[in-house]
Amino acid sequence: MRRGHNYVGWREAKRWRCVRCGRCCKAYAVPLKFVEALQLTRKYGPVAIQAGGKYYLMKKPDDSCIFLTYNGPVAYCKIYLERPGCCKLYPFHVARKPLQGIDPSSSEVKIGGKVIHVYVDASCPGVGVGFQIKNLIPKVVELWSRYNRMI
Repeated sequence: MRRGHNYVGWREAKRWRCVRCGRCCKAYAVPLKFVEALQLTRKYGPVAIQAGGKYYLMKKPDDSCIFLTYNGPVAYCKIYLERPGCCKLYPFHVARKPLQGIDPSSSEVKIGGKVIHVYVDASCPGVGVGFQIKNLIPKVVELWSRYNRMI
């Protein structure tokens, strides 16, 4: 199940909550920072692959993440507390510049005099339900800046 992201500005999405469906763990390759690939490989064995100079979590034969499991219909990450940064951020995408084709005013966030852009993948079934995204923005930006060592 491969599909592209369907990003919208965070102001358009308004709400989000993880509904534990596991779709993100099936639909996307999980990119890893080198240090994440190293740490996960040391702890769990050969779980990362390198392709095109980048690292990714390996997939199961059904094309899902190797750490995805289910308890009935509820998806769980076997390494939830140490999952990669991109998994912690999903369905959010943070960028220094606005994405083409999306109104920048729908994604803009001002942090310490800098402007960044926060998007939400509208393909996620949890978009539109749950918590107000405006209340999640500080945590998303904090995670992103820690993950990227930027702001």
